[in-house]
Amino acid sequence: MQDPVDKLKEPEELMDSQSQARSGLFQSHVIYQVMGVGAVGVGSLVSLLAMGYTSPALPSMRNDPHFSITHEQESWVGAVMPACAFVGSIAAGPLVDRLGRRAVLLHLTWPLVLSWAMIAWAGGVGLVLAGRMLSGVCVGVQTTARVVYMPEIIQLDLRGPLSVIPALSANLGLLVSFSGGQYLSWRGLAWLAAALCLPVLPLLYPLPETPYYLTRTGNREASLSALRQLRHTAQLAVKEQEEISKKCIASEKSSHVSMWEIIQSPNLWPLSVAAALMLAQQTTGYTAVVAFASSILDSEQSGRDSSSSSMLLGIVNFLCTFLSLYYMSKCRRRYLLLVSAAIIVCSLLTLSLFFWAQSTGGYISAIAKNMSFVPVIALLAYIVGSSLGWRIIPWVFVVEGMPSRVRGKASAVVVAINWASAFLITKTFSWSISSLGAHNTFLGYAVMTGISTILIHHSMPETLHQSAAQMDQLYQEAAKSKQQ
Repeated sequence: MQDPVDKLKEPEELMDSQSQARSGLFQSHVIYQVMGVGAVGVGSLVSLLAMGYTSPALPSMRNDPHFSITHEQESWVGAVMPACAFVGSIAAGPLVDRLGRRAVLLHLTWPLVLSWAMIAWAGGVGLVLAGRMLSGVCVGVQTTARVVYMPEIIQLDLRGPLSVIPALSANLGLLVSFSGGQYLSWRGLAWLAAALCLPVLPLLYPLPETPYYLTRTGNREASLSALRQLRHTAQLAVKEQEEISKKCIASEKSSHVSMWEIIQSPNLWPLSVAAALMLAQQTTGYTAVVAFASSILDSEQSGRDSSSSSMLLGIVNFLCTFLSLYYMSKCRRRYLLLVSAAIIVCSLLTLSLFFWAQSTGGYISAIAKNMSFVPVIALLAYIVGSSLGWRIIPWVFVVEGMPSRVRGKASAVVVAINWASAFLITKTFSWSISSLGAHNTFLGYAVMTGISTILIHHSMPETLHQSAAQMDQLYQEAAKSKQQ
């Protein structure tokens, strides 16, 4: 039987004509890749919209005369999504490997639409919680599927430019949730989110499954066909197919990595750093701030219209995407962590001082009431500081700093840690505000941010401009020197 690769070794004239035809069609291979990244971007948008939904939705629910919700139920509405995303992230690996990356992303569309429809139709908190639970599971699975799908379809020279799309889309999702809440009720915003899930279908439907998945599952001919659709020429398709085949063989050898091996030297160091980064990211309070931004800026506390201020936060957060992309390409990660932490700590201490002044009563409280712009400015600084480092670097380290042999399973572990800690921070935020006071809550976040930054800065290896092979060598040398 003739090898599929041999079938592609056609006369030069035929390949030239194919190349010219594709050029005449505005480089269709690039369009297909942009469509795939666009679908990933839609998923990122919906994920961040789900995270930020509670910020405008909870005040809207409180003001809805046909809906009743308690403070305890509000905390669960905010926290149940990351909790179920943790469950989804655990289930994602087997699903993506069994069904395929594209298939999972496609099939998740309808459960996501259903989850938002459940929220929009809800007559009580129970159905809202059920919708948030389903949405969380879908987001957890989708996050893993997106991370795997994108690098497997994009050619190397386009990864840099196209990787901007998901980052922009994610922050656009937060902007949609904050700004949409100013004009839509919590039900209307849920229907908008359901509609925003649908563009994934027309974007992904014309695309093939990823060549890596097809090769790994033994369908090499389909993989070549997919590469011919996604690459400029047949020669490039053949060359990449050979590389993918080699990767699959190497991956098969490393697929039997055990959890015991992950926590042994030389893998323990980067795994510990990645886990610490994920935990520390949540102790900055970012997830809670996103989920409860409107509550923090509620007019009863700060004297300002919370919806317009939240929309301003969303706009600044979106614009900070460009700032973070620029500095991530230029600056050392450890340096950015320090700068980011300094801004975050200052903004959190400012919030703490403001809410302490409000709670004291008397003359100091009157002064604080006349300075209602302070929490807005502090949160704007907090968003900028987070964008420069702590919101991005933990995920960057997972990509750049994890050892090649255990990257898959180790990444799954730290992502699960991130979702679990996000649940804990989000669930305890409302309790902390009511029991300890807003000033002590933000003071606690500031202290934890400062301590964790100092500890991690001294143990985190620098990954800027370092290849995977160089990082692996660094860990091997560190393990050998420790044994001596």
